[in-house]
Amino acid sequence: MRSSPHRFARDPRHPGPGVYFEDAAPEEAERISTGRPAFLGATTSGSSTRNPEASDAFLLRWLTRWDQFTDQFGKAGTGALLGDAVRGFFANGGTACVVLSFPLDDRARRGDDDAAWRTSVLGCLERLERVADIDLVCAPDLPSAEHPRIDLQRAILGHCTSMGDRFAILDSGPDSTVEQAVTQWHELASPDGALYFPWLRTPAAMHPIPPCGHVAGIYARTDAGRGVHKAPANELVDGVVDVGVTVTDEQQRLLSAVGVNSVRAFPGRGIRLWGARTLSGRAEWRYVNVRRLFLGVRRWIENRSRDLVFEPHDPLLWNRVRDRLSSYCYGLFESGALKGDAPEEAFYVKCDAETNPSAARERGEVIAEMGLAAARPAEFIVVRVTQSAAGASLVLVPHTTEGS
Repeated sequence: MRSSPHRFARDPRHPGPGVYFEDAAPEEAERISTGRPAFLGATTSGSSTRNPEASDAFLLRWLTRWDQFTDQFGKAGTGALLGDAVRGFFANGGTACVVLSFPLDDRARRGDDDAAWRTSVLGCLERLERVADIDLVCAPDLPSAEHPRIDLQRAILGHCTSMGDRFAILDSGPDSTVEQAVTQWHELASPDGALYFPWLRTPAAMHPIPPCGHVAGIYARTDAGRGVHKAPANELVDGVVDVGVTVTDEQQRLLSAVGVNSVRAFPGRGIRLWGARTLSGRAEWRYVNVRRLFLGVRRWIENRSRDLVFEPHDPLLWNRVRDRLSSYCYGLFESGALKGDAPEEAFYVKCDAETNPSAARERGEVIAEMGLAAARPAEFIVVRVTQSAAGASLVLVPHTTEGS
């Protein structure tokens, strides 16, 4: 409804004073930035006397261009795997990332000091708990030895799970075979990460480099072009001249049977990212794009529900919660993130007296349920949202409905 006399004077649709009704498009839902990784690694090539447990031993910087890496971390770090990974990120469409470096002496770099590696990586993860606006974690600099590497990758996955809104892009070992990559996948069972094989060769590096940086750039590129719901697969890997291991079709079947994602060279089609599976054996979290979609839903709800804390707990609040969540889900449906021919086949939102019994109200909790058809029209994953004075919390519950 408009009431400005100045508008009436210049708009022929409003010939005189009165009440006029116009259709207005709803405001676009606030977008949450995705495809923003944190890179953990070493940038010190010589012996270090700094204590890796000290807070000043870690250097954290936001970067929006590759050349900022050398400006911030110096040329001594550009030959390390960390610099190669960051270069690969920007070469493949990445626009912003966090780089968090730690000191390591030569002995630790050779893999002879597992304690130093563990202290450094865990220190980085602790610092990352206080960093906002990242949704991916990459660690290109890890020990070459299998068991220390897997132990630290488990710690990274644990960080992502505890934070509730992050996804780990993990690398196979530098000299891993297909069989070793399959074994590594089994050792890292988690829905909050994915494993990529093999290492890559680039014109900028004389040595093979881990794929995580290039893969993170493809995640960012796909998110920007299509959305987080698009599987980051069958995408060209830019800035790469060869792969460390040529994966055959037979080997690809072994990798796909579990969920190891490969980088393959196809004659006439270039080098492509071939696979988008997580480290989870559960069907509902099998695909990277499905898991990341729900992690994005969680981030959106947490950001968009803070203004509802301490509001009166009554049906008016339930309506506000339901309307807000329904609008967001409809936006997901319109963007193609959800399956179904109609909104009611793609999602549901419930926030009423049934989901908010008196016991929950006494605890100061507002509980809503969301069901999203992310994988198949008949398969829903229920997001149970609890809003209390402490903030929003979510529980993702697999739920299959027959014949819907």
